[in-house]
Amino acid sequence: MKLSDLLIEDECEWLDFKQSFHENNLKLLHDIICLVNAKTDGDRYLVFGVADDKKIIGIENDENKKKSADIQDLLKQSNFNKIPEVRLKHEKSGNNHEIAILRILNRPDKPFFLTKDKRNGSNIIRAGVVYTRIGDTNISLNNSVPEDHIELMWRERFGIGLPPLRRMLMLLDYPDAWEKMDGDSYLYHRDFPEYKIIEGKELSSNFVEEWSEKFPDPHASNLYVELWYNSTILKRSIFVLVDGARYMVPLPKYISKGKWKINKNSIEYKIARIYDQYYPLEKILPTKGVEIE
Repeated sequence: MKLSDLLIEDECEWLDFKQSFHENNLKLLHDIICLVNAKTDGDRYLVFGVADDKKIIGIENDENKKKSADIQDLLKQSNFNKIPEVRLKHEKSGNNHEIAILRILNRPDKPFFLTKDKRNGSNIIRAGVVYTRIGDTNISLNNSVPEDHIELMWRERFGIGLPPLRRMLMLLDYPDAWEKMDGDSYLYHRDFPEYKIIEGKELSSNFVEEWSEKFPDPHASNLYVELWYNSTILKRSIFVLVDGARYMVPLPKYISKGKWKINKNSIEYKIARIYDQYYPLEKILPTKGVEIE
């Protein structure tokens, strides 16, 4: 999000303006934890060089100015249960002041907290305590998040209340949680067995494309793979069995002569990570002309 877009917004659960960078890194860390745990859709932002009244001050003379590496090091050294993802960029404002925007990526796997106390003087971020931001105010260091906010975090983490397909997408992000039956032809989620991945009907027993013929066994077939919730099919995608069924590959998209592509963020690639593959797809497919991007 651009500075001009942020300046038209008021401080809230996802936005906090700072006149300068924190002198005390523990307070910066506290701000990041509160924002990443806040109940709001989308990414969150800390904007440095802007006062609370949105007057642009700039950070060009700020002796506490941070680089991206400084913030990444702070997060890595703080004993998180899992490290938040952040992006820092510097840009010039309309009046030629330098501004820094820290984007904190929205993650569904809340809550984020420290596993060891972190101290700076009399200030302590306590291990195991969950902090968040409510409205435009952070939960203070000597308090903790209200119980109803904790419940909302766990509901988000497990996808409770989401439409089935969106929840299925979340469950696919954890390949080790899927159990296999009948080889790989029937998979179900260990904790939520109503979610299943099932091989559908075969489309062709003689699939031929240039990339599939580059395997030691050139014979290939293709079939549907279906995502099920209880007795409902949520999605149906085409996969290709290649090299004597050693690999189950999402149907790649043709790009140009000798080149195909699979989107690594696609539902199909997430499914492929759950199947037993003879060799990792990201290593074997590029040798056949199929890039994973």
